[in-house]
Amino acid sequence: MASTASCLRVNVHYEKWEPMTFTANMEDRVKKISEHVRSKTKVPVQDQVLQLGSKTLKPHRKLSSYGIDKKTTIHLTLKVVKPSDEELPLVLVESGDEGQRHLLHVRRHSSVAQVKEMIESKTGVTPEKQIVTCNGKRLEDGNTMANYSIRRGTLLFLTYHCIGG
Repeated sequence: MASTASCLRVNVHYEKWEPMTFTANMEDRVKKISEHVRSKTKVPVQDQVLQLGSKTLKPHRKLSSYGIDKKTTIHLTLKVVKPSDEELPLVLVESGDEGQRHLLHVRRHSSVAQVKEMIESKTGVTPEKQIVTCNGKRLEDGNTMANYSIRRGTLLFLTYHCIGG
């Protein structure tokens, strides 16, 4: 059983909600605080950034690693990262015998047309000749990566329009 001497109070502040207070152990990881916040606010852990002053806390680190005094209350600030701002590193696989792979850095709000321009800069294939698919669906101009629920690390596949077959 942990002694009360190793416990501390954690206050988490966010502009849209009342402050949240939790009791934590000095050996708890920051991720545990994020899980408490998620249970109260429904904000997914991956969309949270917890800060102590100007320091951003890393989920895998223990509270004690930040030099927090166990006799005081720590005040953390919660920032919510909007999913539309998220960068999505994706792998593009070209059709053909070699199946060349290219890393693309897109954002959730990137349009398919913008992604096709990135593909052109990597492969030299013009957007008009590209057929880009993901999870069995053809990506259509006018949509964004978010429209297809594309996540970090997703594979995109590139094939080409054939003229005169």
